[in-house]
Amino acid sequence: MADGKEARQTYAADFIKGDWDKAVYLDSAHSDNLMSVVLALGAEFWTMRRRMMVLEKVLGNDKIAAAIESYVPSKEEGLAWDKSRDEFIERTFSALTRPTAALPTTPPTGIVPPLGKRS
Repeated sequence: MADGKEARQTYAADFIKGDWDKAVYLDSAHSDNLMSVVLALGAEFWTMRRRMMVLEKVLGNDKIAAAIESYVPSKEEGLAWDKSRDEFIERTFSALTRPTAALPTTPPTGIVPPLGKRS
């Protein structure tokens, strides 16, 4: 590159909203809601873990780790973090608030073909 930095591939991707509200995993709506929560938590956890690994690699300094452990947020930061926490809870646990009803069809017992491949 002209500025002396080499081009490298990054791994960021735009968020793609899935149609999770209509997903059927098991034979019970309650179990499906729990499965949705587990999947959402897994996605959140891996995202945070990956970001933490990048931060640890980039920073790689014991003084920084100590500063992180002793940090106390300001009142404004605390309020912003509370809002972020509430959004996280909504994003991950909202499936537990969905109304449940009997499944309209029998859950699939075999391999379900991808969309567009159905006959």
